[in-house]
Amino acid sequence: MEEKIKLLIADDHAILRQGLRRILEAEPDMSVIGEAATGIDAVKRTKQLKPDVVIMDISMPEQSGIESMRQIVQSMPARVLILSVHLEHQVIAEAVSAGASGYLAKDSVDQELIAAVRTIVRGGTVFSPNVSKRLAESSQIAAGAGVAPRSLKALTSREHQVFLMLAEGKTVSEIANTLFVSPKTVHTHRQHIMEKLGLRNTTDLIRFALRQGLINTC
Repeated sequence: MEEKIKLLIADDHAILRQGLRRILEAEPDMSVIGEAATGIDAVKRTKQLKPDVVIMDISMPEQSGIESMRQIVQSMPARVLILSVHLEHQVIAEAVSAGASGYLAKDSVDQELIAAVRTIVRGGTVFSPNVSKRLAESSQIAAGAGVAPRSLKALTSREHQVFLMLAEGKTVSEIANTLFVSPKTVHTHRQHIMEKLGLRNTTDLIRFALRQGLINTC
């Protein structure tokens, strides 16, 4: 029997945490191993319990969900799925830059959440359609401001591989291990990708991947 996906739920509303727990634990391959009611507690509990995925709200007491996620992603192997009512472009972009592997609106149906968890555990990234739309709209605004559209055809086959892995939310070290190259080589590929595609940061890269239909939307 395969090991269950270990989940931590971080939200300041106890009723919502209980509801999410019921939904997730009804799945045979999932187990909720802990809960957190504050941002600081979410980081602490993640260190203690070592979940595979942290499902986190952005509006958290003591410390924002984005800052908590940044600390988790930088120092732990857990992936973070944001579940939030916030659909403002700036908030979504901040979450992506901080390392979110997925971003769902809180009105997402149960099956979307379950599918997103499974995709993220496999190394993918997931955005609900309304979140993808916000990111795509922002990239269209940039294009209208004189940023020339680029094509993936500009990339070498190895750069294309690295691009896809970066779009999936993989870290430089994870990509280096997968491709059997040094992290320095991956950094060089990333720099070339950014230059060739006219991208500035990871958020731009995610937007580009969404525009190309390379990222899952629920």
